[in-house]
This record gives sequence, structure tokens and C-alpha cells, in this order.
Amino acid sequence: MAVFQADLIRSCRAFLDKRRSVRPVEEYREPTDDEWREFQEHFHTRKLELGDCACPYGTPCQHEHSCLRCPMLRVSSRQRGRLVEIIRNLGDRIDEARMNGWLGEVQGLQVSLSKAKEKLVGLDRSIDRTRSTGGSVHLGMPTITK
Repeated sequence: MAVFQADLIRSCRAFLDKRRSVRPVEEYREPTDDEWREFQEHFHTRKLELGDCACPYGTPCQHEHSCLRCPMLRVSSRQRGRLVEIIRNLGDRIDEARMNGWLGEVQGLQVSLSKAKEKLVGLDRSIDRTRSTGGSVHLGMPTITK
């Protein structure tokens, strides 16, 4: 059976209407000033030196303040130089820990160094993608029919 775009949109809308009809009415109220302030504050406190923590609203970051090891840390392209500096510093700290025989410290720092390098590779890939597409990707304009 072929599924046409109009059928797909109609089915999706019917599903959403049915789903919304069984949800409690209280969920569709305007947020209070305190609730709105708390929501906005969540995103302000997720702004970090290197970028933003992308943990969803209402969820704590398991790494507390989104460390380099956290997959939810989204590094800002403006902070690339800072990330390179952190990677260099981690290398120096690993050397120092080895010289002092701090093997547990070496191991932990190596994990952080590995994750920082992964972040740099991902950031560079993102920067290259942005340059090659001119900063945007055209997804087309959806057509909605009733």
C-alpha cells in the first residue's frame, strides 16, 4: 500500500488530537512566573566555559556541570582555542603524574584527554560541515494540506 504525504499528515494529526484529548487539562495551562523563571534558569545554568550542556530540562547532569567526559557537552566553535589549550594542559598533567607515580591520576587524566580529543574532532567536523554548506542546510518547505 502506498502512503501519500496527505494521508501521513492526516494520520499524524489524528493521533496527536486523540493523544491530547486523554491528557489532563492541567498540563495545558499557562506556566506561573516561578515555573517560567525556573525553566529559563535551567538553560542559563547550562552555559559553560566551552559551550552548553544539552541535558534536557528537568534532568540533572550526571557529570555535574558537564565535564569534558559528558556526551551532552556541546562545544562552541568560538571555544576551539580553549579546548586545544585544555588538551595541551591535560598532556602536561599526565606527564607530571607519571613522574610522581600517581598512576590513578594518570588513568583519570587519560580518560579526560581522550574525551577532549573526541570533542575537538567532533567540533572540527561540525566547523567543516558549516563551512561547506555556508552555515545552513536547506530541508525544503513542507506542505500542509487539510
